[in-house]
Amino acid sequence: MKHKLLKLNVLLLLELGLTPLQGETTLNVKATGGTQTAYSLTTIRKLTFPCTCNMTVTKTTATTDKYTLSGVRYLNFSDMGTGIASPSAAVKGILHLYPNPVTDVLNIELSATGSRPATVELLSIEGKVLYKGQFAGTRSYQINVSQFRQGIYLCRVNNGTSIETTKFCKQ
Repeated sequence: MKHKLLKLNVLLLLELGLTPLQGETTLNVKATGGTQTAYSLTTIRKLTFPCTCNMTVTKTTATTDKYTLSGVRYLNFSDMGTGIASPSAAVKGILHLYPNPVTDVLNIELSATGSRPATVELLSIEGKVLYKGQFAGTRSYQINVSQFRQGIYLCRVNNGTSIETTKFCKQ
C-alpha cells in the first residue's frame, strides 16, 4: 500500500509539475541513504514505474537509472519559476510590491528609476496587459486591482534603461 501511495504521489507530481507554465528544470531523486541525483528535465526521456516496487529514469542518451521505491526518500522538482528570465544583477531590486497577496490596492515602490518616467504594466499570467500606466516624479504608486479575479499576475516596470518583472497574487 505504501508503494502504491508513493507511486500515485509521484504520478501526480509529474502530471502537475511538468506543465510548461511552472517551468521546473530539474528532477531530484533522494535515496534513503542520503544520496541525491539531479536530472535536468531536458535529459529525461521518460519516467516509468514498471512494477509497484521500482522506478526507472530513461535519459535522452538511452541510458537508464533504476531505483527501488522503498529506497527512494523523495522526488522533487526544483527551479520552479514562471519562465520569466531573471533580471540582471544591475537591475535587481528596483521593483517592490506589497501587500502580496493583495486584495484591493497594490502598492508599487520603484527604487532605481532615476529621473526617467517608468511604464508600469500589470499582466495576466498568459501575458495579456490588464493595466498600463506612465509614472514620473515619484517612486511609490498605488493601483486598484479589486476588479481582477483571484490568481497570479505579473507586474512589469520599464524605466527606459531596464525592465523588471515580478509576480503577485490577487486574493
